[in-house]
Amino acid sequence: MNYSIKIRKLGFFLFCMALFTRSAAVFGFEITDALGRTLSFERAPERIVVAGRGLVMVADALYLFSEARSRVIAVEKITLGKGGFLPAIDPAFSMKTELPIEVGVEPIVSLRPDAVLMKSYMQQKLGQRLEALDVPVVYLEFETPRQYERDLMVLGTLLQNRARAEYLVSHFRDRAAQVEKRIATHPDRERPRVLFLYYSERGGGRAFNVPPGSWMQTILVERAGGDPVWTEIGAGRGWARVSFEQIAAWDADYIFVTSYFTDVDKVKAVLLGDPLWISLRAVREGRLFAFPTDYYSWDMPSSRWILGLTWLAGKLYPHLFADVDLAAEIQTFFRDLYFLDGETYDQHIRSKLGGDLP
Repeated sequence: MNYSIKIRKLGFFLFCMALFTRSAAVFGFEITDALGRTLSFERAPERIVVAGRGLVMVADALYLFSEARSRVIAVEKITLGKGGFLPAIDPAFSMKTELPIEVGVEPIVSLRPDAVLMKSYMQQKLGQRLEALDVPVVYLEFETPRQYERDLMVLGTLLQNRARAEYLVSHFRDRAAQVEKRIATHPDRERPRVLFLYYSERGGGRAFNVPPGSWMQTILVERAGGDPVWTEIGAGRGWARVSFEQIAAWDADYIFVTSYFTDVDKVKAVLLGDPLWISLRAVREGRLFAFPTDYYSWDMPSSRWILGLTWLAGKLYPHLFADVDLAAEIQTFFRDLYFLDGETYDQHIRSKLGGDLP
């Protein structure tokens, strides 16, 4: 009698499990993207396309998940920085489709994607037209550390790998907390005055620009213990061009320069050879620094922002970070986050490093 009851209970349990599994297969799962839209999926997408402006931030984050290597089928052409990062970390990348810059709807639809990933500001220009054709579009932002955590969790749910997403969120959060803990031992009244500049060449001339107060570059300076001097001017929605006279008037203690389409080391060399720039106190005192890069600059809101924060804090407070082996930190970053072994790192990453690294 007891055995009969146990068998009936076991049968009922197996029936419930089968029903649950079948229901999960039918109803799938839902995600809420950066625009607050709820999307339903029957299963994790196996054919993923990444497109639109700013796709570097989205693609780099996607490749923090091992699933990306087998599920990404197409990426819009990347022209930012030194390019070639995805082929360096994905041996099968040459087999994927490279979409043209500012790709239209038809080439994407022809690929029959299960999901298209793009920045939220691409909704009106591209996303809505894909949505009208019943193509699932997931909008992401990846512009600030907080958004980075949220969007990583979106990707984790989309790929049905929340454990990896939680690990990544903890990684970024813990590394940032370690930096800020060291800085907290330094009195606020001695926060150095910092100027961050993006160098660009427009119409054959040089241009220097400062970021808005809400952008990653400003956030990095603040979290690294610096006092950004440009926030009143950088209050708009994009880069604000500034004159040399304004740069001189700020008289910052430190100047950090980045360049997304020109070798930043060459930019720094040019500035150090310019009599006007040599007249600046920060330059005379050896506190003009080129922001580090590999394929992309570390000030950008890509996965490298945590490396940028660590490096920046070390420049502002060298005595607090004297024991930090940045070379080891960099290699560990690419090993733990992008699954790169030592040989691949040496071949594809170390050779690309630039800026004021030790």
